[in-house]
Amino acid sequence: MIFYILGGVLVAIAVGLFLGSGSQRRKAYAMKSTDTSTAADLSALADSVAKEIGAGSFNQVTEVKGAIECDAPLTGELSGVPCVHYAMSVKREWEETAWKTDSQGRRSEETRKGSDTVASNTRSVHFRVKDATGAVDVDPSGAKIDGEKAVSQFQPGEPSGGSLSYKGFQVNLPSFIGAGGRRTLGYRYEETVLPVGAQVYVLGEAVDAGGALTVKKPAKKDARFLISVRSEEELVRKAGSAARGFSIAAAVCTVVGFALAALAFVGVIGR
Repeated sequence: MIFYILGGVLVAIAVGLFLGSGSQRRKAYAMKSTDTSTAADLSALADSVAKEIGAGSFNQVTEVKGAIECDAPLTGELSGVPCVHYAMSVKREWEETAWKTDSQGRRSEETRKGSDTVASNTRSVHFRVKDATGAVDVDPSGAKIDGEKAVSQFQPGEPSGGSLSYKGFQVNLPSFIGAGGRRTLGYRYEETVLPVGAQVYVLGEAVDAGGALTVKKPAKKDARFLISVRSEEELVRKAGSAARGFSIAAAVCTVVGFALAALAFVGVIGR
């Protein structure tokens, strides 16, 4: 019976991998099939549409490339980097000793490791993408953001005083720290940012509904909205590689899953 279940689980995993492969292929296609527009191109198109049918009627799926500009940028909480987006987290990594019992009733001691998030925050602000022809506004709300890793550091040990400090960042530790026999190994600090001045690729929908021409999340439900510090070419290669990897893994899981079920059915295994 266990091999039927295992075979079914592998086939279910294969379905998920096939879906993931399809998603990555659609992502690559969306980028390759969308023309890159300059700020001047978009402005001219929006003006042309406004003259024909009125302002606020322009919308077009597009991609823009250029440098990030912002008059009132954020400051990364951990990195201190001027940016238009940051996502930070502080995690406590711990270990504990526990007892486990095997199928014969024998008990043995094991060490388990885990982590708890003690602080996290994500913020974004509107910004501009400047190219050789001008600049276009970007509203990052709802975007899949692929930024730069500004902080990735592990500090061992447990701080004293019930609070945690990292450069200018400080947080009071929760009361559960140290409870339940869990020993603190240390704290991991992570922060990803979209820095001011960085070259960025944006795939979204350009609209003038609010008066100013802005690239934002597309109105179409399944359309992509991506902001990345990677180049379009790198993103397409990455999506293609991921799609191929998912497809291969899905095929392997499918073959093994059906093979286990078939062998169990004819009685070769699982007796």
